Amino acid sequence: MSIKGKPLAARALIAALLVAGTGCSLLPKEDEALKPPLVKPVKENYEIAEVKVGSATKAIKGVATVESTNVKNHEFTGTTGKIQEVLAVKNTAVKKGDPLIILDAGDSAIVLKEKQRDYEQAKYNLDQAKLTQDPNKMKIRIMELEIAQLRLNDAQKALEGKTMRAQMDGIVTFVENVKPGDTIQQNKTYVIISDPQSFQLTYSSGNTSDLLEVQVGVPVDITAKGKKLTGKVVQSPSNTPATDNKQLADKYAKTVYISVDNPIPEMTLGSTADINIVTRKKDNVLIIPQRALSQYLGRNYVKVLEGDSIKEVDVEKGLETADGVEIVKGLKEGQKLILQ
Repeated sequence: MSIKGKPLAARALIAALLVAGTGCSLLPKEDEALKPPLVKPVKENYEIAEVKVGSATKAIKGVATVESTNVKNHEFTGTTGKIQEVLAVKNTAVKKGDPLIILDAGDSAIVLKEKQRDYEQAKYNLDQAKLTQDPNKMKIRIMELEIAQLRLNDAQKALEGKTMRAQMDGIVTFVENVKPGDTIQQNKTYVIISDPQSFQLTYSSGNTSDLLEVQVGVPVDITAKGKKLTGKVVQSPSNTPATDNKQLADKYAKTVYISVDNPIPEMTLGSTADINIVTRKKDNVLIIPQRALSQYLGRNYVKVLEGDSIKEVDVEKGLETADGVEIVKGLKEGQKLILQ
């Protein structure tokens, strides 16, 4: 189409239409937008454990101490005074009658001498009465001699009471921390002597709920000085003897006593041994690791992995042991669990 000879306005309109018809061919062509790349999600790695069938064994393991079953507590009774000398030494052997602690005799020695004098005087007076052949005088002198003898006996006991002596052969296993010049207290234990030939193992724990499951007569595996031994429980918190002694009752409530079947010479008073006491055992039960079990507000549950999905499953637990937890309801053998 020729635009020559057309009015100016018409020519401008025709030029505009021609440009529009070319469809922006005068502008640079834009690149086609790229699609975002496909990113495969990273699969999370979990620590997995399987539900297995096995045995659940609950046991008490610990270190027990060798203690004597024949022990004598030594106290001062019926006397007072200050300590003159302490002869007892811990972990040393003593014989019955050996002095342990000596008190200052004070006036006791003088009083004893006076009573010995009075006794000798009474004997002399009786001899003189016999020469008179006076029955009444002799009767009085005999009574005086008997009285002098009783008083002499009391004075001897008072002086002897100033010395604490060993009541049995054995080993000194305790000595109260006292020194010369200290005033003694009556009915207080100052020395303990133990028979080293008669002993047992004692195991104490603050976990009294576990100890209450220990029954008398159950076997005990013992390892002493690298040697395997056997024994049995002879007393536990479940069968403590009655006592009015609060300190002893508290000890009984948290202590298990064990006899040893074949003790070895290396088991001396104060030495230790490892013990293992099985309190409960269940066979052919479902077991899961402790780390697989979650607890929240009284709810017990696990996370079960099924393919790529995870679901929480409520479970009912049974026996809890150091090796795992028994599951009595909610799971089956072979399921995969996510550990915490």
